[in-house]
Amino acid sequence: MSAGLHAAPWSPSAVRVRSAGDQDKGGCRRLTKTHVMIDATILRRVDLFREFEDAELSAIASSVTNRRFGKHQFIVREADPGDTFFIVVSGSVSVCRIAPDGRETILSILKEGDFFGEMSMFDSSLRSASIKTLTDVEVGAVHRDDFLDLMDRNPKIGRLLVIALSERLRAANALIAATTSQDIRARLASLLLNLADQFGEAVANGTRITLRLTNQEMANMIGTTRETVNRTLNRFWDEQLVDMRTSHVVVVEPDKLRALIP
Repeated sequence: MSAGLHAAPWSPSAVRVRSAGDQDKGGCRRLTKTHVMIDATILRRVDLFREFEDAELSAIASSVTNRRFGKHQFIVREADPGDTFFIVVSGSVSVCRIAPDGRETILSILKEGDFFGEMSMFDSSLRSASIKTLTDVEVGAVHRDDFLDLMDRNPKIGRLLVIALSERLRAANALIAATTSQDIRARLASLLLNLADQFGEAVANGTRITLRLTNQEMANMIGTTRETVNRTLNRFWDEQLVDMRTSHVVVVEPDKLRALIP
């Protein structure tokens, strides 16, 4: 999954709203379901719309429905029917699969400016993965008919969509290679570097990862157990590769972490 996209934070001034209550199939309460006009600067940061003029972006925004979700709620569930394309307006979500025994595998993390649900725009197959919020999240939703109409009127969306899907396929191949051939230190080092790249901010002693993940969530991303992640993180801390004095991990020695990856 592509995770290298960025968008300006959502703010109340960026939307015009009509609100109504909503609830998902799993019984999780969504805060609101609203008709919105998203600011063009937000849509422009989504790869699919980066080449559009302001007037075109305003027309696209008129097809967007705003939805908000609390932390650890499902936006979509694997094997559900899908007819909606989603843009992450604020917050972060995990793309995950849940095994029959309840074990969760996180395939990727999406943040502001990323999108999901694109496969359901072109066929009637069921959702291939679940989308679960890691923080409070706001998304923009576009129904299939509106999305296909946008593509008919703006063929360049199709070209940009192919580019984005190719990037996601490369990322998926890299993830498979890492989880099957790398040891736990290499996998965790790679994860920390990726998180620092996507969610990092510079601090005095390194790069602070602003997204707070539990050890279990990190374990779900690299195919191991919470206990193993905890032990390995503590070893990294002992080796002064990271700083864990606060609730946010700080990557202190990125080059040394990178050297652990074959």
